[in-house]
Amino acid sequence: MAARKDAKTWEFGDFQTPMELAKTALLRLAEELSFSPKTIIEPTCGVGAFLIAAAEAFPDAEKIIGVEIEAAYLAKLQSAIADQAYREKVELIQGDFFKVAWDEILAPLPKPILFIGNPPWVTNADIGLIKGDNLPEKSNFQNHKGFDAVTGKANFDISEWMILKQMDWIDQYGGAVAMLCKTAVARKILQSAWKAKRPINQSACVQINALEHFNAAVDACFFIVERSTGAPSTDCALFESFAQDSPSSVFGFHDGMVIANVDSYYRQRRVIGREPHYTWRSGVKHDCSKVMELRRDGAALVNGLGELVTIEPDHLYPLLKSSDVAHGRVDDARLNVIITQEKVGDETDHIRQSAPATWAYLNQHRALLDKRGSVIYRGKPPFSIFGIGPYAFENWKVAISGFYKRLSFQIIAPHDGKPVMVDDTVYFLGCSSKAEAEFLHEILNSTIAQEALNSMAFWNDKRPITVDLLKRLNISELANMLGRGDEYRGYTLPTAEPVPGWTPDLFHGRAVATA
Repeated sequence: MAARKDAKTWEFGDFQTPMELAKTALLRLAEELSFSPKTIIEPTCGVGAFLIAAAEAFPDAEKIIGVEIEAAYLAKLQSAIADQAYREKVELIQGDFFKVAWDEILAPLPKPILFIGNPPWVTNADIGLIKGDNLPEKSNFQNHKGFDAVTGKANFDISEWMILKQMDWIDQYGGAVAMLCKTAVARKILQSAWKAKRPINQSACVQINALEHFNAAVDACFFIVERSTGAPSTDCALFESFAQDSPSSVFGFHDGMVIANVDSYYRQRRVIGREPHYTWRSGVKHDCSKVMELRRDGAALVNGLGELVTIEPDHLYPLLKSSDVAHGRVDDARLNVIITQEKVGDETDHIRQSAPATWAYLNQHRALLDKRGSVIYRGKPPFSIFGIGPYAFENWKVAISGFYKRLSFQIIAPHDGKPVMVDDTVYFLGCSSKAEAEFLHEILNSTIAQEALNSMAFWNDKRPITVDLLKRLNISELANMLGRGDEYRGYTLPTAEPVPGWTPDLFHGRAVATA
């Protein structure tokens, strides 16, 4: 159904479940569960599609409870079940999920308990934007570290908090949780549960068409987690639809990581591990493209404000964006970027003397640069940037875009005698020569590397490729498997240990090919 667009809809994540979808989901659930629930609870029942479907799918349940904050919805549900035979088993409670005395409700109920429903598809940031207060009490439930943990500002889905709370309840009382939610939320919940070694016996995600059912362009699923007396499992079956009998794939928690495809992962597990020499880096972060990025218009430079810019070339470098790298447009940079530092934290005052026109231009737009919201710029020299260091000035790079749903590594060569910079959604390895870049490019695009990375990448994520993903690949072992270990060692051995055919490169601290 089409979602209402008022503030109340967004505060409460109010997307009512179509009855047909609820019945299909609950019938599938009845087939999947290894136990028969004695109590069924829908903690945010709305007009009760899931509650009604559950009463029909589990006729032997002794108690059915619906909790809802909106009195009008409860009245509508009361009317809908008034003539049903199961009406005497149903108890409806008006209450706010975050304020209900759940322990008092749950303790006396017949066990095991099945929790069902469609919790709010909204984040705490969304609610904050509309000044809503339908939020749980602040806590670092995601176990964030650093700044996010201190401030409590980390963004999260309200449904994630709610489902994790229900996971606590089935740990205590036994049973299962079966909810419609974003697929990314289901995966985060499982990751948290697997890391904490919660006793999960089985889990599954059945993909749904959220655009068709809720007019929401988001990857969503019917998420099932069971806690019973069976052997624990750290795998989750993924079904593409309710009609599918066998899972299309299995994701899980192995070797301390959440793996997208367990079978593929174990086929290429040998190349997963710590890489001893190469370090993946992200590109330049400046958070002010209108000032810091300049495009060429003939012989002129134009900034994002439409202004003609005349500055020295000293701090100007060719720039490739994530879309350029993803689509292989790496032979000619359409943009330039102003690089104010050689490494993070460097003073910038020297630009005043060495490049006065650049200094004047930056000061002309200082108000915009000072408005950059990220905390990383606070207390830093004026016009500071991040993602900068000796690695950024390597003449050759092998790079990949983090935003696009493809594993396509590209060689980036220097342009006009200068190293090419990339933006902060691009990840790269710096190389000392064209030969080294070609070597890395070839082995990273090999079938072994592609399958290994694919097995760990969740392609429906906003940024499916990350530094954390890439650094899981042991390039040394990959080279060995491809019969190219000698080449790897030639590029990475310390200069104190030269090998025939290779000459020392004192600047990069490793050997380079003689040819």
